Amino acid sequence: MGLYPELRGKTAIVTGGNTGIGEAVARRLAGQGVNVAVVGSRHPDETERVRSDICADGCGAIAITADLTRLSEGERMVREVTTQFGQVDILVNSAGGFYAFRRVVETDEDEWDRVIDINLKSAFVCARSALPGMLERGWGRIILISSEAGRMPVAFTAAHYAASKAGLLGFARHLAREVAANGVTVNVTAPATTLSPRVRGLLSPEAEARMLEVTPIGRIADVDDQVGAVLFLASDDAAYITGATIDVSGGKVML
Repeated sequence: MGLYPELRGKTAIVTGGNTGIGEAVARRLAGQGVNVAVVGSRHPDETERVRSDICADGCGAIAITADLTRLSEGERMVREVTTQFGQVDILVNSAGGFYAFRRVVETDEDEWDRVIDINLKSAFVCARSALPGMLERGWGRIILISSEAGRMPVAFTAAHYAASKAGLLGFARHLAREVAANGVTVNVTAPATTLSPRVRGLLSPEAEARMLEVTPIGRIADVDDQVGAVLFLASDDAAYITGATIDVSGGKVML
């Protein structure tokens, strides 16, 4: 595990921090001495569980429940974090997902809108809410969790999810250019299918076997495999990287 002492004392918001990749990121950031706001849109008991575990290890954390498809909720989230810890230095946008493997002709309008909102609009809401303080201080790190589905066709997903995750790449590149001169970097990681609790509930044994066949590294990622790139992008070692996407996909992106 990489050590980044320069992160100690900083404050991070991790959306989707109550499960999966977001939870793993929240715990690892806390282990680096970062104050963490663990944010979830649902299941406040799970958000509180992660917060409690982090605090039991002697680290600073708060739990927030917010609907991050609404700008007013994003602004409330930032106010709560600022009240508790003084400022927001790092934003990790890990919230999102989709409901089922579904063909376009089987997808209704409401589901399409909802998946776009929870994956793509939420990134705008969080960045729009956190950026004013970052720009004022001249320092910030924004890291968006996209997906291999945003980089290439993937059989085990759905069109609304792929479109929203591809949208994150364009959003990050544009925003990175807007704020680069102000000391704020904006980058993306693109995980392959990762065995989070949500994914385990969606994958059949047959689908998992087919994924293994097309993954050069020969195994499906665990959530901890996705954390190192996020911490690196938050660190001073990545100070000259912005508008980039790091593929954490076991080699699948090269196929």
